[in-house]
Amino acid sequence: MNLQYFQLAMDFIERSKQVSSLEELGAAFQAATKSLGFDYYACVSCVEFGALPEGSVFLADYPDDWTKYYLEQEYERTDPILQVSLKEHMPFNWDNKINHRVLTPEQTEMMGEAEDAGLLYGVTVPIHIVGAFPGAVNVVGDNRDIDPAAEHAIHLMSVYLHDAALRVATQNNAQPKAVAKLTPREKECLQWVAAGKTDWEISSILSIAERTVHTHVESAKSKLGVSTRVQAVVKAFLTNLIHH
Repeated sequence: MNLQYFQLAMDFIERSKQVSSLEELGAAFQAATKSLGFDYYACVSCVEFGALPEGSVFLADYPDDWTKYYLEQEYERTDPILQVSLKEHMPFNWDNKINHRVLTPEQTEMMGEAEDAGLLYGVTVPIHIVGAFPGAVNVVGDNRDIDPAAEHAIHLMSVYLHDAALRVATQNNAQPKAVAKLTPREKECLQWVAAGKTDWEISSILSIAERTVHTHVESAKSKLGVSTRVQAVVKAFLTNLIHH
């Protein structure tokens, strides 16, 4: 990850630890993504938006007219972006992942209406966390000339945004949770994962086998209750198990 983008992501994570409301959290995320060239964002659970169940997330700043229309039309039921996010685990941009040739007429109409509202180009980060509704974070704008390297920062910030939004939204009712206990080597490996190093690179740095690095990272993921390396890094930052 470009150091500038990595610093931007770390600054957002640190800022998010201090917020006490969803409004503050959303403003911090939007400020960060605007600096990358995006105008709007949405962090949502893949549920019926008309009656959000407990434990779901809906945090967004899209054009008001579009948001109102989207909810009125119940587009969350057929939104191709949300449908793809349910099947994918890695971030994707709409140009590369949305095949317009296989969209239904309703989906084609919806995507056309979104473009009319200024939502031309987007990057989506699917969210799949143990014990939570599946979700997605979208960052959207009208400019396709975005540095592809910025998507790594978006990935890291989006996973943390969802986690923080869920925490803030439920903090009044949440029960204290035991902090995961990682071994020193697991923390060390995650610290290097956070720096963008591969298992092979970490094995060279720590003078241990690549397979051993993989085992440590997988063990940390299991203890933290997450399914991806990025989620493990984010949760480790959140609980101060590793530090920038």
